[in-house]
Amino acid sequence: MEKLEQLKPYEAELDSLFKELYEEFIKSDFIKRDKLPKYRGIYVFYESGKPIYVGRSNNIRNRIQWHTRESSGSESASFAFNLAKLEYGNQSEIKKQRKVLMQIEEFLEIFRKHKLNLKNLEFKCIRVENDILQTMFEPYLAYKLKTYPVNNTFENH
Repeated sequence: MEKLEQLKPYEAELDSLFKELYEEFIKSDFIKRDKLPKYRGIYVFYESGKPIYVGRSNNIRNRIQWHTRESSGSESASFAFNLAKLEYGNQSEIKKQRKVLMQIEEFLEIFRKHKLNLKNLEFKCIRVENDILQTMFEPYLAYKLKTYPVNNTFENH
């Protein structure tokens, strides 16, 4: 109940709050992977100045490291996994479960390449402590930055 109470002051003003958070995010500086903050919030991968993926985490630095770590599997490096599925393009194979795809050498090479590429990108972050606001702001930001529906789908699994 405490988290709901934290949201009460914002309830009537969510539209303006999201606009304020969005403006704060847009004004924020780009950050390299080795300088990422450890706070809770929303992060965005940028490639050549273009936003390509929005995520949220309790520890932004750790989460992005998992996305890009050489040893990360398909669950931890979910963005790289999804990019690899898009590039792999074999529709009959893509419909297979993660475990099956992760045993196909050609797919694994593509997956590794995407993790390495993601490691070298720039990021932007914004602190959002309240998990309800995080959950609501993530798709809002993905929509505004146009990473939805390409790399952010928000589909149920």
